Amino acid sequence: MKKVFHLIVLFATLSLTACGGEEAVESDGSDSTVVELDFADMNEISLKDNGLNMCIMLPEVASSTGASIEPSIEHEDGDYLWNVKIGSRFHLIIEDFGKEKEKVVNEKKRLDDLQTIFNIEYIIDEPGIIMYKRTLHEGLGGKPSYHCYGETVVDGYTYVLRSHEDGSLKPIIEDMEKTIRSAKQCTGAAS
Repeated sequence: MKKVFHLIVLFATLSLTACGGEEAVESDGSDSTVVELDFADMNEISLKDNGLNMCIMLPEVASSTGASIEPSIEHEDGDYLWNVKIGSRFHLIIEDFGKEKEKVVNEKKRLDDLQTIFNIEYIIDEPGIIMYKRTLHEGLGGKPSYHCYGETVVDGYTYVLRSHEDGSLKPIIEDMEKTIRSAKQCTGAAS
């Protein structure tokens, strides 16, 4: 009976790893943090045509009729902001901070200063990315909102990728977290 159970567990594990999409494994250089990302139901896009040598993975989103909703990138030449939107709820902001470093550390300090107004509960707290739930203190009303904030370096410049200040629903922020982790310098032709 024990062998049958082990075979079932082995088969289930193999079945699960055989399904799904592309996976990426990130490590901070030590064995303590390994993040496995599943980019199934996501597509890579290049921001080269918008003046940024960055490629990111974005979720596939369907409208209520089942038609695919294409992402839009809003950027004005010479500006330091890119607004990546999919439908009415996914709004990721990419901001160019030049040679500045430790943007996530600075954001956590800013959030600490807001503790008199909000309860901040970190869901992900890593050197390069944070995801958190923000609620007003008890008795002040309001609904919780979810937010993410991360940084990456492309062509020697620091870029912050973050959710809109209003935040969003947790599943949307989880998709943004994957998008932030996927951000990298583009190689090859623009897509």
